[in-house]
Order: sequence, then C-alpha cells, then structure tokens
Amino acid sequence: MSELTLRQLEYFAAVAETQSVTHAARLCHVSQGAVSLALGQLEHALGVTLAMRQRGRGIALTPEGQEVATRARFITEQVERLRDAVSQVHAGLSGRLSIGVFTTVAVHVVPHLIDWFCTRHPEMQLSFVEGSGPEIQEALFAGRTQLSIGYETQFGQDCTVEVLQEFHRKVVVSPGHPLAEFEEISLAQLTQYPAAFLNLEPALQHTLAEFQRHGVTANVGWLLANVPSIHSIVGRGLAYSLLMQPTESSMENRPLVFRPLSDETQTNSLVAAMPKGVSRSAMVTEALAALHGQWS
Repeated sequence: MSELTLRQLEYFAAVAETQSVTHAARLCHVSQGAVSLALGQLEHALGVTLAMRQRGRGIALTPEGQEVATRARFITEQVERLRDAVSQVHAGLSGRLSIGVFTTVAVHVVPHLIDWFCTRHPEMQLSFVEGSGPEIQEALFAGRTQLSIGYETQFGQDCTVEVLQEFHRKVVVSPGHPLAEFEEISLAQLTQYPAAFLNLEPALQHTLAEFQRHGVTANVGWLLANVPSIHSIVGRGLAYSLLMQPTESSMENRPLVFRPLSDETQTNSLVAAMPKGVSRSAMVTEALAALHGQWS
C-alpha cells in the first residue's frame, strides 16, 4: 500500500463535501488538476475506487468512499484543532515551559522564575532540567527544554544566545587568607596557593586555559562538584577559588571576600540560549523578560 498523505485526505474531504472536483479545488485554493491527482493517489494508496464521475451530476461516492470521507473529515478536523492548540500555546501564556539551567546558576535563576510565573501566570506549568553545560545543551537540542540558561562558553555556534548579565571570574578567599589584603590579584599570585575549582566542563577547562594564556599554571588542590563545597573550603582558609557569582559567606556562615583579577581576562556572560532558527513562544519571551528584570 502506498503512503497516505494529509493533503490527499484534505482534498478528498472537500470533494465529498462539495460533490465536485471543481468546487473542491476552489475550496482548497488549488487547481482542479491538483485535486484530481490527489484523488487518484488516494485511491491507489487504498486500492479501492472512492468516487464515480457522473456526467452533468458531479461526483458520487462509492460505499468505500463514504467511509473514507467520514474518517477523512475527522482526521482533518483533528489536525486543524491541533494547529489551533499549538498556535494558542505559542502565542499565549498557557501550557508547559521546560528550562535547562547550568548547575551553579540554578540557585540564582530557579527561585526567581518560579516566583515570577506563580505570581503572574499560575496556569502555566514550569519545570527545570539542571545539569552541566553539555547536559543542558543536549536537553535543548533533544527537545526536552525550550530554553537554556548558562554561561556563554557553554553554548556552540548552533545556538542563538541573549546576554542576561556580563560576568568576570573573581578571586574568592577567606578574610584571613594572605591574598585578602590585595585590592586586585594577578593569576601569577594565585599560583603560590592551592585552588579549589569546580569540576564541571567546560568551566574547569576555561579556568585552567586562562592561567595558561598568561603563561602560568594553577596549583589545583581540590576539584569539587558544587559551589557550596568550594565556599566551605575557601571559608576555612584552605584554598582560594575563581567564581562568577559573589556571596557574603559560606553555608557554614564563614565570611568570604571577592577580589577582581588584575589580569585582562575574558568575560563569561550569563546567557539564555535557544537553537538557531527556532522562533520564541510567548512563554519563552515571558521567561526572558523575567530574567532581564532580575539582572536589570
């Protein structure tokens, strides 16, 4: 059996409705030849005759044609409803929005977005996929999320990114650390002390590359999977770190001091990313408005 197409069913439903190839062509805004061709292809695909031409009296459906016409109308109506539903979701603030968030920024992004949508659009369903840079990008292109939030170095050229906030890495130390007395700190100075770095790619790769770009090598003491653990180690004076988001203290309530780097380093802005060529839905546009409002 040949493959059926939606267009064939649409044209045949019009023939059944109007009892005329000519009128069906006008209804579908196509040529009579296109309708006749679709009718012949549908009959060939099903292996039956669906309609008989009657000179001067138009088209008469066979019993098989009447059955197909009933089902064709149902299918085309369901497709039209599907189109309407998709248009409403795309243009309106209803339905489900899933957002990918890089692990270390989730604590800054997720509560704000939940608060925003629960307050303004409680009918929406909001969900999050937290993970590493590669994980949130994979979720984005697999269609599991409609938007991803992370740092610009985590997204490739096949993504369209929108900058939410520009960040530079800053040195974080305890107040009692020898580096705390400096207003600015160089990468060369940092090599004298052990570091506690985030063991997530591509964050770690870019951090180590920054040292190499300035002709020095980082003294890596610990590689950790999460920022709170880094804060705790740094708060105890056991290491320094390089982080994007400043905070006053660790989870152990030990104070932290953030200092800018004196070396010229690359920015690593916080961005929202979508696959190139994908149009924004109203829900994605609203999420971007919420995020810009947070960092404005």
